[in-house]
Amino acid sequence: MKKKILLVAAAFVCVAITASGTMAYFTSEDTAHNVITSGSVNIEVVEKTRRDDGVLVDFPEEGITGVMPGTDVSKLVSVENTGASEAWIRLWVESSIRDTEGAALPLAIPEAGPVMTYEVGANWIQGEDGYYYYTLPVASGESTELLFDAVAFSPEMGNEYQGCTANIVIAAQAVQSANNGENVWEAQGWPENEEVAQ
Repeated sequence: MKKKILLVAAAFVCVAITASGTMAYFTSEDTAHNVITSGSVNIEVVEKTRRDDGVLVDFPEEGITGVMPGTDVSKLVSVENTGASEAWIRLWVESSIRDTEGAALPLAIPEAGPVMTYEVGANWIQGEDGYYYYTLPVASGESTELLFDAVAFSPEMGNEYQGCTANIVIAAQAVQSANNGENVWEAQGWPENEEVAQ
């Protein structure tokens, strides 16, 4: 009788194990990461000067000293698109001349015109807001044509300009060109920069 009970108990355990096995199911878990990276708009103003030996070097940050009346100074200005996306580009040019004491000197001579002049290159147009707009979109890794390559100083500069320091500061802005107008004049989203504009 004990053997029969033990056998029935063993059979019951086997059935219980089998029943619990039939209730098991396979599971799997995974997480999908869909990464979408937006484009970027980054630019760098490139300012070079050509030395007397013809070699191009970075333009000095301190500006130019010892300018003589009627001379031209080599200053090559362009903008490189260092971002991942094509961009529209515009530039603001701020000029100043200071005497040996640091006081501002006039940028124009009465009846003679501007002290400093430069010839604007192809595909650059000055807008009504004073910015110079590059009329072609600039691809990633590419550069604009030169805004100018030299600054001419008036032969009418008088003695008050002796020992002066001339500075031309270039500030650049860019916005994406993709889905942002058919041309630079229709582009939206230009940065607001009170220190640059007027």
